[in-house]
Amino acid sequence: MALGGLGEIGMNLTVLECGEDILLIDCGVLFPDLYWLGLDLVVPDFTWLIENKDKIRGLVITHGHEDHIGAIPFLLKKMKIPIVYCSRFAQRLISEKCEEHGISDRFISFDVKAGDRHDLGCFNVEFIHVTHSTLETFALAIQTPHGLIIHSGDFKFDEKPYQGPPSDKKRFKELGKEKPLLLLSDSTNSERCGHSQSESEIHDELNRLIEEAPAAVIVALFASNIHRVHQLMDIAKRTGRKVFLSGRSMEKYVKIAIEENFLPVNLSLLQPIEEIQKYDRKEVMVLSTGSQGEARSSLLRLSKNESRWLKILEKDVVILSSRNIPGNEKAISSLVNQLYRLGATVHYEDMQNVHVSGHAYQSEQLELIKLTKPRFFIPVHGEYRHLVNHAKTATESEIPEREFVMENGAVWEFDGEEARILGDKIPTGRHWVFRDFDGGLEDISIKERRAAARAGVVVVDCLVSKRAVELSRKPLVALSGFLSPEKKNEEIKEEVSLQAEDAFNQWRVDNPDGFTREQSVAIAARKVVRRHFDVKPLVIVNFLNI
Repeated sequence: MALGGLGEIGMNLTVLECGEDILLIDCGVLFPDLYWLGLDLVVPDFTWLIENKDKIRGLVITHGHEDHIGAIPFLLKKMKIPIVYCSRFAQRLISEKCEEHGISDRFISFDVKAGDRHDLGCFNVEFIHVTHSTLETFALAIQTPHGLIIHSGDFKFDEKPYQGPPSDKKRFKELGKEKPLLLLSDSTNSERCGHSQSESEIHDELNRLIEEAPAAVIVALFASNIHRVHQLMDIAKRTGRKVFLSGRSMEKYVKIAIEENFLPVNLSLLQPIEEIQKYDRKEVMVLSTGSQGEARSSLLRLSKNESRWLKILEKDVVILSSRNIPGNEKAISSLVNQLYRLGATVHYEDMQNVHVSGHAYQSEQLELIKLTKPRFFIPVHGEYRHLVNHAKTATESEIPEREFVMENGAVWEFDGEEARILGDKIPTGRHWVFRDFDGGLEDISIKERRAAARAGVVVVDCLVSKRAVELSRKPLVALSGFLSPEKKNEEIKEEVSLQAEDAFNQWRVDNPDGFTREQSVAIAARKVVRRHFDVKPLVIVNFLNI
């Protein structure tokens, strides 16, 4: 089963159940787009896991990206996990998250390396090295009483990675001889034909753009892409530039990578952002977060000239070294336009070869299927169209006996002879996170937030006697978010006031609908606005004692 990651990019959480044992694979977040109206994060609904917590033998982490580890603190707040198996790099990232949430004592971890094996109930889990856009990424080979399950994690077959060895194809081929029962495989790039580019292939273009830059260089990228950071630090050294880090997550990831010996320790190369004004602009390279145009991100502040340490000037060069995540196109376009207004030259994936994906393309996905030769196949990690296209690739390979396209909550079952998707689903859902609060997406606060954004706000203040049984004067009405002439708004406010007064006076305790007096007033106000604008606004009714 999956509580997240099927039919969406992010929030990955896969569940395997065998007898009285449950194994969890990853526990990530979903980053909100404009539809989420300013919420910070979205995490899976953990209700089903809480109900089955006594069966959980452990949580296995494929790598340290937020869409695979970001929800762990929220899970640990609700229940204990016996042990979390993860790389040393991921362990450091998760540990810091848990410390920020004040639950360090609940995070019990075991550091693993490629080739390690661990028993978790009836599951024996082997960690296999694969290349991806961050450090220490694993595929999983999971032995069960009914057969071998292979989970690709996020992967690509990069034959010339900038850092570390290529994916362990030899081990996949060996596992293929064991006739695996099931392959679950990363579907993110299932619509892209051919083979993904190697991380090393963009080195020359990045080097050229930075070497030719006449002034400061700002490179925006995902902070977790330490391979890219390594490249850029090498280029900075070669071109005589100092490296400055901008953005809290960039500082955190680079600090951990240096401490764990994944990045060279070069104190003369890496300088504090507070001292950037001491250097000529041609000596400056800034590594920044915010390539997706995220609110409050470092690059967005730079584009608005709100940074304390650096102003973007004419002749500066900005490189967006990342892909556009679906849903962020408008935010990124606005960011690029603003950078151009400041006089900067902007390079991004659509124009120059400044980014390569960390996810396999179709030919690599097909190659993994051919190497492992699974009996059954389930595409994971992607929107529904990605899953369908990946299943199509598997079908055309003529290797799996059957492919299953699933959504969150669907249950795939193998009984020792046959595989099927059960009719009943397990409960799934999404929870929002805003600052220190979280809740369900059906909460009244979320509904009100969407109503206010979509259809405006009406506030009705009723000045009432102490017992709230009679009005001292007609209700006061305020409108917000209505795109109509002021004269029209005044007419509507007057009509709302009259209808609200009428609803207040006509309300009876034993009304057949069971509405409170406040609800009756709100319904009357909403009807007026709907008649004029054909929308259902958020209506706030206040009873004020005088």
